[in-house]
Amino acid sequence: MSVTPQPGQHLLSAAIATASQIVSETGKLPRLKVIAKALGVEKEQLKTVIFDRDHLLVVMADVALQRLLHTITQQMAGCSSPVDQLEKIAFAYIDWAHLYPQEFRLIEEMPRAVFEAHPRLLQYERSVHYLILKLMQLAREEGYLDPDEDLIMLRAMSHTYLFGVITKIMLGVLTRWTPGSSDHEAARTALRAFSRKLFKPERAGSPPRLRSV
Repeated sequence: MSVTPQPGQHLLSAAIATASQIVSETGKLPRLKVIAKALGVEKEQLKTVIFDRDHLLVVMADVALQRLLHTITQQMAGCSSPVDQLEKIAFAYIDWAHLYPQEFRLIEEMPRAVFEAHPRLLQYERSVHYLILKLMQLAREEGYLDPDEDLIMLRAMSHTYLFGVITKIMLGVLTRWTPGSSDHEAARTALRAFSRKLFKPERAGSPPRLRSV
């Protein structure tokens, strides 16, 4: 495989794109010499922007998490209810994992010590965790959850469910349980069902929730 950076494309971004392509083909993080060969550059030149394979993993995770945050922001636009905003975050996570499955796998499989050694990655993760917790607090205040609901555990349960749905999509088995729909449609249906079980109906007299179309 020979990949040449496009005019104006930085070596780092070209290397990340190439590494992502190789991971999608092989399922493994490539060595720097493989990326350098694909780009048509010397390994030492590549090492000026990517120092080693651990650094490659980190920069790929950094770019992927930036994309996730951007997708979440887009999905949440126009939603007013905290419950609908939480649902949109889940949809954004599915859309992101569908578009960047290799990055999703790399991040989920990244050793915790490696992840936590990089403040930017922790900042991305914590910003999403904080947003979810804040929306759950608003949902509780508006009567969608019981006053004594354990929001930390609820957040963990929701992530576990979402991770399971995405994993089934990647294994190609989700539609076995929902015949007649695509994986993407089945995932959204599963998340809506989870949301209906998790949250109470809106209180009488409260503003109507925005529903997905």
